[in-house]
Amino acid sequence: MPKLQICAQNVEWMNDWFEPGSGPAAFKQTFKRDGHTSDTNDTATRTAALIKALDADVLGIEEAPSRKEELQLFIDTYLSENGQPIYEAFLGDAGGAQKIGLLYKPGVVDSAELAPHTSLVDLIDPWEADVDGDAVLDLYEFTRTPLVVDLTIAGNPLQIIVMHTKSNFINNGEQLWNDPATKQTYVVAALKNRRRISTEGMRVRTYLDSLLAQDVDTPVIVLGDLNDGPGLDYFEERYLAHNVTDILIGSAFQPEWLFAHAQHDVAAAERYTAVFDDYVTNEQNKHVLLDHILLAPGLSNPAAPLRRVAGSGRVRHAEYDAQVVNNGANREDRPSDHRPVSVELEY
Repeated sequence: MPKLQICAQNVEWMNDWFEPGSGPAAFKQTFKRDGHTSDTNDTATRTAALIKALDADVLGIEEAPSRKEELQLFIDTYLSENGQPIYEAFLGDAGGAQKIGLLYKPGVVDSAELAPHTSLVDLIDPWEADVDGDAVLDLYEFTRTPLVVDLTIAGNPLQIIVMHTKSNFINNGEQLWNDPATKQTYVVAALKNRRRISTEGMRVRTYLDSLLAQDVDTPVIVLGDLNDGPGLDYFEERYLAHNVTDILIGSAFQPEWLFAHAQHDVAAAERYTAVFDDYVTNEQNKHVLLDHILLAPGLSNPAAPLRRVAGSGRVRHAEYDAQVVNNGANREDRPSDHRPVSVELEY
């Protein structure tokens, strides 16, 4: 049976690689990130080598460049064979210098088009939410509007929702947290960020519920960088008592609508996509699963036209590690700061 490989990859500030402005897309020779000057060609080559090793038929990307012309230049330069691009691409229109994209192989995908706005009003239009914790509802909208693409695979429909939720990052965060005089300022900012992520997750879940209410077998996949791992972090456990991934998967009171988490196929010790030092909990080299692929219940039906290959969810450590030198100390030494995730469907 033919198989379709679907991946998600945060490519880490791809916008750094390109000359600013609205002129023709052009690569910089070098760029600066975290105080180090990196070679653009070395960096792009590592990222492209990882993408080629993944050999995804459909690849959701986060932290893509700010313009479609720039993404196309990367594909033409680094993701082509015999002068022919391997992928065609979509790029979202929100997110500033960190946009959301989708790459797909035209030889595998019959057709691909952006989902019409009329079908997404209850997803992408502003909604009421309390992100300040002041019990007052204000209009809120996504930091980066999800990219929703309708694919056709061997005549079968499949909707892909690529997400990159609000970041948890706080300027001068470590200094604020470690200073008793400013620690509460940090806590307030951290909770506001997480409330924003939570309402973004709830908005997507409400949209998914509306699809499943019409047809429980609707074939849809949510993937991307959720800036949230399984389980509860310090603030979720002590202040919010919930996390975003659980919201997106669904409610135990509607078990027929629960999404499957592809990376639950991965051994617990390998179930991470990012590694960082956590100054809040004072953990060095903390391993967290920030990147996810969630599959609608209909895709787990063995009789469905498109169906999940059992046990195929992966975190692509080997392909990632093959492109890392110098322990990934600088941007040019690694393909990204996130490991990719993948799953297979058969038809």
